[in-house]
Amino acid sequence: MTKRLRIQIVLPFRGITGGNLVLVELANRLAARGHEVWMLFEHVDVPWWKPRGFTRVKLRDAGWKSWIDWFDLRVPVVRCHQLEDRYVPDADVILASYWLHIPKIAALSANKGRKLYYVQAYETDFNEDSETKVSVDATYRLPFRHIVVASWIGRLLWEKFAQPSVKVNPAIDYTNLPVPVGREFRNPPRCLMQHHTPAVKGVADGIRAFELAARDVPGMTLSLFGPHSGQFETPHRTLGRILPTQLGGLYREHDILIWPSHSEGFGVPPVEAMACQCAVATTDNGGSEEFAFHEGTALVSPSHDVESLAANIIRLAKDMELRRRLARTGCEWVRKHITWERTCDAVERCFHDDTLWKGPNSPVLPKDAVIRGQ
Repeated sequence: MTKRLRIQIVLPFRGITGGNLVLVELANRLAARGHEVWMLFEHVDVPWWKPRGFTRVKLRDAGWKSWIDWFDLRVPVVRCHQLEDRYVPDADVILASYWLHIPKIAALSANKGRKLYYVQAYETDFNEDSETKVSVDATYRLPFRHIVVASWIGRLLWEKFAQPSVKVNPAIDYTNLPVPVGREFRNPPRCLMQHHTPAVKGVADGIRAFELAARDVPGMTLSLFGPHSGQFETPHRTLGRILPTQLGGLYREHDILIWPSHSEGFGVPPVEAMACQCAVATTDNGGSEEFAFHEGTALVSPSHDVESLAANIIRLAKDMELRRRLARTGCEWVRKHITWERTCDAVERCFHDDTLWKGPNSPVLPKDAVIRGQ
């Protein structure tokens, strides 16, 4: 094992998202390797005259109520009033991923830890306001070591901000995603899509593509999942928030995952779907290039191209042999190449080795041969 380190990982917010899921799983995994790890959470004190909020914070501070109720987090959550030296514990490493936290962490003293910016998306894509976009871009110029989750982000940091990066793909926990035994593929198929509110996620495109495809495939259905899907006005089935322990059943109950994002940092749900032999129709959204190889592990259409996405859904719906082959090869590929063992090995090396940052997407570990679904 590498030297035992004190590692604080800054939690952007308490809700369940793909990015937060990666952070809390990484925390658990690093702690299991013998490091002292905690999640650092910025949350101001609630005044006593607001009894409900005050009580909840105090119960969580005391450990009687969890800050994270959607995940089996096995490391402490340390609440700090503000991300300032007087509140932040000393550590060897501080890892952050949320742009609003980055300027505050940049101002921390060196004894708060080696500063690493874990870039999980180009966050200007999620902000419409032009002033906010300028503020987001400014964070990429601050003196951090940048770790990116996908090649396209590394290229962007290099070309736009002259910032070197190392690429470390996130991984997923296969414990709740066992390989399906005797996987059945329904005909007509059941389609699945994650619901998001930001326009960049392409939900409107995905629904439109499904509805176009459904004209050719009578009886095909669509389910949407995500924390806010229950309030989304749609004629299609909505499932609400899905906990990590429920994911395996969710993907096994569906045949095709539609992933219509315009821009995606990495894309955890399509990897999860592949791991459960759920065929994927995705857009070429940046992150998908890490695992979705057209005709090899998935069907890929241009971003924003609703008609092409619909055509790929129709192909998967009508061609059972194609659907079976992509489901099988996608499952084999992600389980071989996207593992927490490799991710943790790479992240640990980033904690120690300053020589890694040589340009865009500098390699951290020797690459395995890429088998594009063959």
